Amino acid sequence: MKRYTKYLFVFLALTFGLSLPAMAGQGAGAYKLDGAWVAKVVGVPGQWTYIISADPSGKRAAGYGSIDSGLNVDALFPGVFTSSDSNSPILVNITMTSRDTASYYSIWYGLKELGPSSQVTNEIVLIGVVTGELEFIGPGKIKGTHNFALYHPDQDADGDGFPDEGETTPYVLQLTTFDTRLPAPD
Repeated sequence: MKRYTKYLFVFLALTFGLSLPAMAGQGAGAYKLDGAWVAKVVGVPGQWTYIISADPSGKRAAGYGSIDSGLNVDALFPGVFTSSDSNSPILVNITMTSRDTASYYSIWYGLKELGPSSQVTNEIVLIGVVTGELEFIGPGKIKGTHNFALYHPDQDADGDGFPDEGETTPYVLQLTTFDTRLPAPD
């Protein structure tokens, strides 16, 4: 009988225990970070898309995305940054702060093409750091508050890809998005 109980326990743990961690928090009301998302900026036609993968606890996640329709940094801050030709992908880390809220840190780069005679394809002309809060407002729906801080590449003197500790910038702006998870097929 002990052996049967042990196998039953393992079966139940594998069946139910592995499906729960994908949820951020406890219980049926928890929201999931995982998925493919589309973020639409409020007030301007901006958009980015991203994919999030949560760790087994469901409380931390990492992601990767792209800027589909970005802001024109040259128009927002004329003459401050070298014009970029493209953007790198967005990298993001997210931590759930409650059952229905999360904080995040992300980074992306403005890139300038260097041409066929260069040994590298692009030069980084802008470092974009974005922090913010995400609020789950329903299943597959998020309201995001995004605090953008734009840095010059020389503010990364140690070359690790991030603005150095203590660096500040006056080039900041805040945007709000409504994000929708890509629905699963029926």
